[in-house]
Amino acid sequence: VSQEQAVNHFEFHEEITTKNLLFRNLLEYTEKSKLNVFDYVPLTFILDLKSETEIADCEKFISCYNILASNSTSLDFKQINKKLQSISFTQLKRAPTICKPKLHTTHFIGRNLWILKPTGLNRGRGVSVFNTIEKFKALLKEYSEGVVEEESPKVLSTNVDAGISNLGNLPCIIKANSFVIQKYVEKPMLIRGRKFDIRRWVLLTEEMKVYHFREGYIRTSASEYSVDENSVEKKNVHLTNNAIQKFCPDYGKFEDGNQLSFPMFKVCFYDSARNTLVRRSPTAIFLITWWGRCRIRSCSPCTL
Repeated sequence: VSQEQAVNHFEFHEEITTKNLLFRNLLEYTEKSKLNVFDYVPLTFILDLKSETEIADCEKFISCYNILASNSTSLDFKQINKKLQSISFTQLKRAPTICKPKLHTTHFIGRNLWILKPTGLNRGRGVSVFNTIEKFKALLKEYSEGVVEEESPKVLSTNVDAGISNLGNLPCIIKANSFVIQKYVEKPMLIRGRKFDIRRWVLLTEEMKVYHFREGYIRTSASEYSVDENSVEKKNVHLTNNAIQKFCPDYGKFEDGNQLSFPMFKVCFYDSARNTLVRRSPTAIFLITWWGRCRIRSCSPCTL
């Protein structure tokens, strides 16, 4: 990089832009702040197929999976969380004393669904939902050897570091050896029966001040949410990434470009939540509170 050249990345940005390092930093931050990271994120495992701890890390996940599998009918969360305490979720140099594994009621309704994510990719590439150990091992094998990207664009590009290869007019090959495995939220909040996520813009300055923009948007799925066996591997049901949704037959059927503005979402949210959701769902209460804060604190800086 020359003295005159500008780049749009901070040095060491991968600490928050890769999934494995983001979780490790969240874990370290919450531990130092005497908070439990699993109050904020689902059960999470980091698996590096080139690491010396690969087998041990894989066995930890399988042990967790088996605990849930043996309690899929009773759904005794007190007993489940007690058993989970026996598994070391250590991702730090020293074992955490505050961050103890915890399974929330919305994360498990007996289906034992998990989500596998390559740590360095985006746009939903390589992300898979699974519910059997056999499928989990098959996914690891596929991505370690290289798998053809579904609906891959035929462009001239090569990115070995990101695990993507595309030469000439051939389809993209996704290859990964590092993954994050997370408990899939089996009972998420929905918009008219479909999944969604919230997108916000923020500005991070060199002085480590964060400014959040008042506007944002909601990304939606065009497919009805389901955890039935025949829907487990349907990415358009579970992932709201535009790069995934644009290939769905119903793309744009319910919302233009599968997107909602905040005002549109507010109307939709209150319509569906008026009678039951607001009274019963902590998520609904959080969103109402968050909306009020967005209106009075937009574009206000907060220092990290």
